[in-house]
Amino acid sequence: MHGAKFLLIPLMAVALAGCASSPASHYYTLMPPAASKRDAAPASQASPPPGYVIDVQPVSVPEQLDRLQIVLNDTATTQVVILNNYLWASPLSQELRNALSDDLSGRLGVIDVSSSGPGGDAPSWKVALAVQRFESVYGRYALLDATWQLVPVNLKDGRKVLCRASARVPVEREGVSALVSAHQEALRRLSAVIAEQLRGGKAPAEGDGVELRGCSGL
Repeated sequence: MHGAKFLLIPLMAVALAGCASSPASHYYTLMPPAASKRDAAPASQASPPPGYVIDVQPVSVPEQLDRLQIVLNDTATTQVVILNNYLWASPLSQELRNALSDDLSGRLGVIDVSSSGPGGDAPSWKVALAVQRFESVYGRYALLDATWQLVPVNLKDGRKVLCRASARVPVEREGVSALVSAHQEALRRLSAVIAEQLRGGKAPAEGDGVELRGCSGL
């Protein structure tokens, strides 16, 4: 009951503030700001190109979450709150795919060929992410729990791999923007693990706020 009260009080405040007029819609994205990407230039930029491209597949997301509206979780009950005026810029599955593609491309210094069709005979890695849990707890934390599959194409020494891990990021302040920023960080942490696999062909190690739940195929 305490958790439900904690969740609903700020939401009631938002609702009451909008009673006098129609509340404005607010849009959010999982893509990081361009400035933050400039400030965190990857070491791979100074290294030779890796000799392959990536093909980031559409991301699988639980049906109840794959919508424009941001969905809040209440950890004390089974209730969820759908924020009709706090929206993703595109459906959540697309936001996740775009942000994952952007982060992996930047870390590895490679091209994602998924938008231009198959890469022909070019050596490539297919990257398929399936979200198991995507929790948004207002003012407390964001959680991303996902499996991913890496499939080598025209890579002599590549081996198919399947892993699962989760990243939980605390939310330091109230507000939907802070919650979205925490989800950006959770995805960044998982992407860092995936990039390390692609870079060195090694099994991922826990660290940087990521809990590894299993890996097979390496």
